[in-house]
Amino acid sequence: MPAVSVIMAYHRITPHLRPAVRSILAQTLGDLELIAVDNGTGQGLGALGEEGRDPRVRLLSFPENRGIAAAHNAAVAMACGEFIAMMDYDDLSLPARLERQVAALRADSALGLVFTAAATIDAADRVVGREFAIASPREHAAFSAYAMPANSPTLTARREVFARFPHRAEYRIAPDYDFYTRAAEAWPSRTLPEVLFHYRRHAGQTTAGTPALQVLENALTRLLAARRRAGRPEAFAELMVRTAAMRDRPPVPADTFAWLAERALEEKLAVLAAHSARRLINARRNLRGLDEGLSLMLEAQVNGGFSAEALRIFLTGPLRTHDLRPL
Repeated sequence: MPAVSVIMAYHRITPHLRPAVRSILAQTLGDLELIAVDNGTGQGLGALGEEGRDPRVRLLSFPENRGIAAAHNAAVAMACGEFIAMMDYDDLSLPARLERQVAALRADSALGLVFTAAATIDAADRVVGREFAIASPREHAAFSAYAMPANSPTLTARREVFARFPHRAEYRIAPDYDFYTRAAEAWPSRTLPEVLFHYRRHAGQTTAGTPALQVLENALTRLLAARRRAGRPEAFAELMVRTAAMRDRPPVPADTFAWLAERALEEKLAVLAAHSARRLINARRNLRGLDEGLSLMLEAQVNGGFSAEALRIFLTGPLRTHDLRPL
């Protein structure tokens, strides 16, 4: 059993693929396996060149692109590691990444998931910024209701976390946030403050071409998480049926935020309604959006019962409301 199994799925061959693989094979923690999931390219390990001949690389091939969730779940089932790490096919893991994350998980038996701080790089490997992340388990628990507390591909977690919460196939491009919200309700998570990952942002990445769908899928995750945290059934299957047409033709982000705020009001989820109204105003950036957002917030406070937390969320956002400090 290797210490860690790294999962990397790829559905196309790009110049960034082999450097991503190389960054895993060059880790200071050499006790690893890399499960390369060929999600429909038909090129298998041949696309990885010399790196594909490393005995630690294992291939899982699909004849067609079956999506992120299917690739991930199949790789988890194949993995032999004590821990499982995520890795995108166009990013770079710095050499000490896995060593630091595995050490953190072994040092704290209650800890389930560990992210790392990440720098932002462009298509030419130039560092151009820093990815958002917050550090502590308390901060993660508070912020996960609104968004990921750190960059998803930096994650390493215990094997049982992935086994208990498989990715749901209904999510076409953003199953990671849904997975994380469910996992975070069962295990604490944290972010290592050291930059151990380079996250690449470029025009060709998958999420860059589908922003409306990503916003919608994240909105659905927030609604499901709010239901669970309120002690209610999440009714996942019903929500997927009800939103099938929306998911086939995602609305613009502002309309998604309006829909989520209205649905949250129906279900008396005041904080979610307030957060969505705030996001609606930011997305519209006009008088119409301001009027919509204020009307939704007023309705939340009048019909849903006054909520000081909802009002703070609407006025100041999650970071200031919960006293969260990004790394």
